[in-house]
Amino acid sequence: MKLKTILSSIVVAAALGMAAPAAVAQNPGIVMAGSTDVASLPEAAKKFLDKHLKGVAVKECEKKFVNGEFDVELASGIDVDFNSRGDVIEIDAPDRAVLPTEVVKDVVPDKTFKHLQENGLASKVESIKYKNGKVIEIETVVVDPDTFIFDLDGNLLMIED
Repeated sequence: MKLKTILSSIVVAAALGMAAPAAVAQNPGIVMAGSTDVASLPEAAKKFLDKHLKGVAVKECEKKFVNGEFDVELASGIDVDFNSRGDVIEIDAPDRAVLPTEVVKDVVPDKTFKHLQENGLASKVESIKYKNGKVIEIETVVVDPDTFIFDLDGNLLMIED
């Protein structure tokens, strides 16, 4: 009787062992983001791309499921992140490149652009990031200092190396 119980246990264990990998393959875990179609972008995001980057093909469009943000990578290498409403929260030029000046002008407050222009930086902007809805961080290709922090009204708050 003990032998029969042991054999039954081995058969059950073997069956479970073979079933476990199949169960794992069917359930890969929590998905945090996934590819999406450009048509699913909020209207404001589509308008931004059409106005500022017209004719530049979208290479990849991804939606982050947790916060509803979108990450759009363009064929030119520019990467634009939008919040769930379609507002730009970050725009990055590709490595060793800068953003088009007209994009910089339209993305930052007038006062910020004027400061960049007066200091010869408007054509040297590498990335613009809106942080916590309170400040704008602008990185340039200029070496030391290369990062400028402005408030949403365009006032310069800080310069970082």
